[in-house]
Amino acid sequence: MRISEKELAAKAYAFAQEYHAGEASGHDFEHIKRVYANAKSLLKQADDADSFIVEMSALLHDVDDRKLNTDGNNTRRFLESINLNDEQIKTIINTIEAIGYSKTGDKPQLETIEMRLLFDADKLDAIGAIGICRVLAFSSKIQRPLFDETFFPKEKMTSEEYMDLKRKDTTVNHFFDKLLKLKNAMQTKEGKAEAEKRHDFMVAFLKEFFREQNQTEWIKFLEDFEAK
Repeated sequence: MRISEKELAAKAYAFAQEYHAGEASGHDFEHIKRVYANAKSLLKQADDADSFIVEMSALLHDVDDRKLNTDGNNTRRFLESINLNDEQIKTIINTIEAIGYSKTGDKPQLETIEMRLLFDADKLDAIGAIGICRVLAFSSKIQRPLFDETFFPKEKMTSEEYMDLKRKDTTVNHFFDKLLKLKNAMQTKEGKAEAEKRHDFMVAFLKEFFREQNQTEWIKFLEDFEAK
C-alpha cells in the first residue's frame, strides 16, 4: 500500500521531534516547528513549488547541521527508511544543503523555488525577537562571550572563518557577521516583508544595548553599517 505524502510528512515530523529532543543550542524542535510553519505559509504564495519537497526539507533541514556533530548522513538514512525514491531523496538533500549561510553568504544564488522558500523559512527564524533569543542560546552553549567593546566585527569574513566556531568572536558581533545581513538576502516577496519588521526590531535592540553602556562608538558603527 502506497503511503501518502501527508503520512510521509507526519513521519518526518515525528522523527524530527525525537531527533531534536533536548537540544539547547537554538536548533531544537521548536525551531523546526517555526521553520515548518514559515514554509507552509510561504507556500501559499508559490503555486509552482513542490510543497512535499519544501515541507520535508523544512522538517529535516537541521538533522545534519554541522553544529550538531552528526556524521552527515542521518537525513539520507531516514529518507531511505521511509522508502522515498532516489530522485526525491536527492532533491530534498540538495534543497537542504543549498541554504546554509556558510555557502550562500548574503547574496544567495539558489537554483530552485523550493530552495528559495526553504531559505526564507529558515532565515526568518534567525532574526527578530526569536533570532535574538536563539543567538544568545547558541552563544551560551559554545561559551562565546556576549560583548567586547574593543573588538569590532570584520568588514568581510571568508566562509572558512565563518564556519570556525573557535575563532575570536562575540554574540554581538554575530549580528553584524550574519543576522543584520539577512534582510537583503531574502528570496521571496513575503519573506522580504516579514524580514524588514524583524530586522528593525534587532536594530532597535542593539541601539538600546549600546545606549545602556554609553557605547557611542558602537552606535555610530551600527548606524554606518545600516547606511551601507
